Amino acid sequence: MPARHRLPSVDRASSIAPARRASGVVPACDRAVVAAAALAEGEALLARDELEQAGERFQAAARAFDELGDAAGGARALLGLGRVLLGLEDPACREVLEDAGTWLEDLGDDAGVREVDQLLRAAESSFERESPRSFHSAGLMKAAPQVRSSEIPPPRD
Repeated sequence: MPARHRLPSVDRASSIAPARRASGVVPACDRAVVAAAALAEGEALLARDELEQAGERFQAAARAFDELGDAAGGARALLGLGRVLLGLEDPACREVLEDAGTWLEDLGDDAGVREVDQLLRAAESSFERESPRSFHSAGLMKAAPQVRSSEIPPPRD
């Protein structure tokens, strides 16, 4: 009769896992799970309008997907981050959304590209100045009104 292999005891398995985490080495499959979880958590936080926390999770997801070379996951994380920045009325949302749109276009994700276009239009109406470069548009930047020094009122005493 062949010898039976014993499974490691729970005590031994639990002592291995912390050592692996402490070494900083995380298997790729674990990193993919962590990235997907960060993305899902960001989406849930965004749905609850917890924008700052959602932004942190989307950034973590984007970094993790980038390390994995997962362009689709990275694009989704950037799209989420762009939505957060738009909600915070941060003009940086344009650049993030444009990057997400470029990635989504390269991936052939037409629905994602349409979503980016809608968000960029919302950003244009939310902010006074247009984006220096707009995804799928060739609009020129609006010139800022020129103010002459003679038009500046004197300080009040």
